[in-house]
Amino acid sequence: MVFHVPVMVKEVVANLVANPHGTYLDATLGGGGHSRAILGALSVDGALLGLDRDGEALTEAGRGLEGEAGRVTFLQGGFGDLQQLLAQKQIGGLAGVLFDLGVSSHQVDAADRGFSYRLDGPLDMRMDATQVMSAATLLEESSEAELVHIIKCYGEERRAKRVARSICHFRAERGMATTADLRAAVEATRPQHVPKTLARVFQALRIVVNDELGQLEAGLNAAVDCLMPGGRLVVIAYHSLEDRLVKTKFA
Repeated sequence: MVFHVPVMVKEVVANLVANPHGTYLDATLGGGGHSRAILGALSVDGALLGLDRDGEALTEAGRGLEGEAGRVTFLQGGFGDLQQLLAQKQIGGLAGVLFDLGVSSHQVDAADRGFSYRLDGPLDMRMDATQVMSAATLLEESSEAELVHIIKCYGEERRAKRVARSICHFRAERGMATTADLRAAVEATRPQHVPKTLARVFQALRIVVNDELGQLEAGLNAAVDCLMPGGRLVVIAYHSLEDRLVKTKFA
């Protein structure tokens, strides 16, 4: 099974790699698919940095890029750690930076990571398994009003009040520890389009658990600061919240 299927690989390389001798950053390393393609477009003196919060991703990418050991440096951390990590490695200007936002296909397909409403597993959703707060913790500690805010703002779900009320009811009656528990609470509100509502609720919790928008803003700021003159920044975004933030920063 492929750890993560990279998207728009040709487009990424064509728009990112303007200087084949430069140092590039893949800020969302995943299984290393984009990184392999970027390295393939570089000269022998070109180099790549691979950043990821997920230790499993770094391990998998290390296997896939084993033959490129001298040209690749792996960094574990979030986007918000980027500036500090680059400073620690004494890395100067970057020729290009790539962000492929959102959850990886491996994370979605692994039931024990808790990202998918389609698979039964613990309500985890942490991209970095070492952090304290999981989705279960968030749901346990949030008030109904806080859940309404999370689901409405980060899931863009119009029925946020009804869903939050149902979550609180299920939480009190039977606990809220698994993806099946959350799915049952959402389905109990009888949404017109069940999969879409489930996707929005799971997305909202995932974004908050991993502070994805805060991390993205910090990462974009660090990337712009670290780019050399003529350097390029490529971002693949999948939903309106990310898209809006990226477009604002670019503008």
